Amino acid sequence: MTGPAVVIDNDYLKHDPGEFHPERPERIRVLLDMASQLDTDKFQILPPRPATRAEIESCHDPDYVRLVESTSEKNQYALDGDTVTCRDSFGVGLLAVGGFLRVLDSIAAGETRNGFALVRPPGHHALSDRAMGFCLFNTIAIGAEHLKRTHGAKKILIMDWDVHHGNGTQDAFYDDPSVLFISTHQYPYYPGSGAVTEVGVDAGEGYTINIPLPAGCADAEYVQVFEDVVIPAATKFEPEWILVSAGFDSHRRDPLGGMGVTENGFRAMTRMLLQVADQYAGQRIAFLLEGGYDLAALRNSVAAVLEVMQQRMPEDDNNSAAGSDRLQPLLRRIHQVREKYR
Repeated sequence: MTGPAVVIDNDYLKHDPGEFHPERPERIRVLLDMASQLDTDKFQILPPRPATRAEIESCHDPDYVRLVESTSEKNQYALDGDTVTCRDSFGVGLLAVGGFLRVLDSIAAGETRNGFALVRPPGHHALSDRAMGFCLFNTIAIGAEHLKRTHGAKKILIMDWDVHHGNGTQDAFYDDPSVLFISTHQYPYYPGSGAVTEVGVDAGEGYTINIPLPAGCADAEYVQVFEDVVIPAATKFEPEWILVSAGFDSHRRDPLGGMGVTENGFRAMTRMLLQVADQYAGQRIAFLLEGGYDLAALRNSVAAVLEVMQQRMPEDDNNSAAGSDRLQPLLRRIHQVREKYR
């Protein structure tokens, strides 16, 4: 078994939502530069494949898929106020989803124990029939469906640490007890969802956990909520797979977020999730690039996550911190809401 799989490709540069758009091709350009310097004795660089229409339609309405495909005939098309396509965007969207599926299949085949899909556009805001928040297709939701349908997965944890709530992913599995969705996000903030009381419905009630954080939270606060909420819930769920919507817009340098996370915070969160994967999921954990719009912060944070991923046994580096007293009311409220699901 080799080191972590990394999917990245020059074709991800082709999605161009227009001048001055935050989700710009340069995001991948800096990661291509970083990936070119990875030690190939420690990492396995994989090319992506395009997702099939059937794979996309496992989570998206066929009419919506046709709409996105039709934008290939236009130089620029606004699916909403934030989500703009060019002639290449549909193809790149298929390649983004397929790149993540390539990582999942490599892990499932035992070729690697974990992996990171460095793809764009991001996906966690996309609804079944609607583009939203720079996102065309919900890559991580399609990945979870792929694991269930192709690899027989019964229990999947999706951890979303992007600064924005993963409303599309939540919606995809809101009534599904086979997927535990946990989100840490700035709140109130775009897209407006992600309150503590959003816990799922019907058979999925209790399998959505939202941790709406006030602006200004930094490494200590993120470690605090991971230790107090995320890891205990993940441990109780005993996932067979862990998927991570890894957005880096909670970094202190990011122009779209209001948080204070550093590379050390991302290292700590990665390490804790790897430990859960080691204990319950046979080391099966896959990271997917979501947001992150400061180029230096993005490059350095992805490098920090990869550094932890390639360690054979993730070490506990005592990131435990006192956190913030201001989070105590939030944590008490989360525990009150979660009490009936213990």
